[in-house]
Amino acid sequence: MTQTPHPEPNPRWSFDDERAYESARNRIGAVIAAYSARIGDAEDAGDDAEADRLAAASAEYEELRRRLSPDDGGEIARINAEFPQLLARVRAGRQ
Repeated sequence: MTQTPHPEPNPRWSFDDERAYESARNRIGAVIAAYSARIGDAEDAGDDAEADRLAAASAEYEELRRRLSPDDGGEIARINAEFPQLLARVRAGRQ
């Protein structure tokens, strides 16, 4: 099992900053998981074009999660504000 890298404690990040960062990473992970489920459904249905489209979308969120840093306060706030609705849309097949 691959370990998720966690930043070392840093005096310039407050406890709340670190919690917001972890929450953002978890929200991104939930979106990726929702895409994975939809990819599986598309593959089961034989819809390779839809599976490819969903995989490309998922890859964008994987890259976002890889490059996200606790220093990205604005991006973290955006993710925590917007991703619950994004997750609902992905799960509902509207994204």
